[in-house]
Amino acid sequence: MLYAMLDTIDYPVDQLIVIDNGAGVDRDRIGNNGCIDCWHLITMPANLGVAGSWNLGIKSAPFAPWWLIANFDLSWNHGNLERLAEASSPDRVTLSAALPPWSAFTIGEQVIDQVGLFDEALHPAYFEDRDMEDRCRNAGIEIRATDITVTHHNSSTLAAGYQEANARTYGLNLSYYQAKREDGDLSAGAWSLERRRAQSWD
Repeated sequence: MLYAMLDTIDYPVDQLIVIDNGAGVDRDRIGNNGCIDCWHLITMPANLGVAGSWNLGIKSAPFAPWWLIANFDLSWNHGNLERLAEASSPDRVTLSAALPPWSAFTIGEQVIDQVGLFDEALHPAYFEDRDMEDRCRNAGIEIRATDITVTHHNSSTLAAGYQEANARTYGLNLSYYQAKREDGDLSAGAWSLERRRAQSWD
């Protein structure tokens, strides 16, 4: 699905960062699209999870005015990558019309500067987007929803055999997220060895 997604890129990409959390990405199949000026493959020895991967992408391109973050299991409808780029700005979050919207979005440098990175205690997935929404709204940062469609093959990770693991970690992440809201905790959280081990899908 990653290679199929890369094939649908039809607008110049300044820097592409692919974070491989264990799938064994083939380097020779990344850079074939003529729209990609520069690309990097970061192969991880263990799964960073969603928030950790998003944060690594941001940290790996520290001078970008904004970052486009996209799931591997989607495809770009013709012309809509350009539309999303044109709608993006350093001072806001811009969501695609994918289901869910955070499957493809951009986040600006001013947003990260004001509210911090994604909370890596939410591992491996779910509620990192809602936590960021809460922090942005509290800081008065615009979260702009668009009608820019993206074809997303939703729940492909679960379909790969992670239903049981997800059923366990989803509830733990929900409890953590709800506790943050009840406590008025609008921080970026912190990676925890204890939570990482408890939430493992490895």
